[in-house]
Amino acid sequence: MTIAQMVESMAGKAGALHGHAQDSTPFQFSEENTATDYFGHQLRKAGYNYFGNEPLYSGITGKEFAADIFMGVVHYQRLRHMVNDKFQVRTTGPVNSLHGQPVKGRAKGGGIRVGEMERDSLIAHGAAFLLQDRLMNCSDAQRAWLCRCCGSFLSTQATVTATSAGKAAAAVAVAAASAAAGQDDQKQQKQRAGAGGVGSLVRCRRCAREAVFEDSRAVVWEDGNGRRYVGGDDVTVVAVPGVLKYLDVELAAMGIRMKFLVDN
Repeated sequence: MTIAQMVESMAGKAGALHGHAQDSTPFQFSEENTATDYFGHQLRKAGYNYFGNEPLYSGITGKEFAADIFMGVVHYQRLRHMVNDKFQVRTTGPVNSLHGQPVKGRAKGGGIRVGEMERDSLIAHGAAFLLQDRLMNCSDAQRAWLCRCCGSFLSTQATVTATSAGKAAAAVAVAAASAAAGQDDQKQQKQRAGAGGVGSLVRCRRCAREAVFEDSRAVVWEDGNGRRYVGGDDVTVVAVPGVLKYLDVELAAMGIRMKFLVDN
């Protein structure tokens, strides 16, 4: 409570006792003519304490308290803040299609942001593993292929062989024909869903070299455009936040290359 609220309490009490409105124009009092004196005289005329104090009595013993209690009349406007309008909870829900993090906003069923200050607080309390849970596991955790040699997410890709490419093309053709005829059973849906991943491996195209005639067919792999490569098989799967891959792509577009060192 500020001094202005205490003066307002005296003004409201005096106005209620005398039945008239009080003038609340600012800067109308001075050091010589204070607001306490102005409203104190009105309270004294009504038979009340000059400073707005009241004697109170104990509800248990019935005895008067040793100290007077300052009491007054103040107008309050009720604020309609209800818990039902403000609570926010989320287990799973909509995520951003760009990087996989939960969307923001209570109306959209989004999550509550754990920002830099919350991160600093958790680190100060020694709860570093909770950060991994909040910022990755419960946010946008993904399993991604990473090349150990060049340390890049962007150069890894799924390989195709001539056999798998032919199966994929056939599956796509059958699915297109059935869709045109209005027939789409469950088996054809599975064929269309798995058209690109029949017997595929993951290799790093940046670390691989183009295949030559002398290379064994057992070590040769193809990309989706018919080019044949050898090597680039030193890849592994890591769990990373999805937004990290998005950052890697953004920096690569500006000519900045990120390299990740992994031990597994």
